[in-house]
Amino acid sequence: MLRWQLLPSALLRKGQQIQQTASHRVGAAYDIARESVISGKIVQYSSASTTQPFGAHISLQTASGTIDVHAGNAKVIQARNLSLQAGDTVSITGETVPFGGASVFVARIIQKGSQSVTVRSKNGVPLLPTAVGPNGKIVSPAGAR
Repeated sequence: MLRWQLLPSALLRKGQQIQQTASHRVGAAYDIARESVISGKIVQYSSASTTQPFGAHISLQTASGTIDVHAGNAKVIQARNLSLQAGDTVSITGETVPFGGASVFVARIIQKGSQSVTVRSKNGVPLLPTAVGPNGKIVSPAGAR
């Protein structure tokens, strides 16, 4: 039984704001056909942004200015042993998508030299780190799912 009527109006307003934000999540409007590649030098890399969209962010200096790039889950980058530091030159495949009242460039593939890491699916959903055993097979967590 739903009890919406028992919630104070302030909580209902907050719930409505949460629903509106959820409809603007990163990846909601991602279209691989609109992808572009941006290249430049990393000005700053943060593995855990305190501003939305949460996750890893790269401040990238390109020929046309500095772009804030949402780089997905930092643990995916770390699991692939890709080190990102200020001064590194990278190419990033991704797309600018609407987020909240603005837009954000979301990375799907980050390439540094000959190494590349896919951080987002072709549908724009950030990937999660996956454990791989010594035999190269994906290790599933124990227990019921």
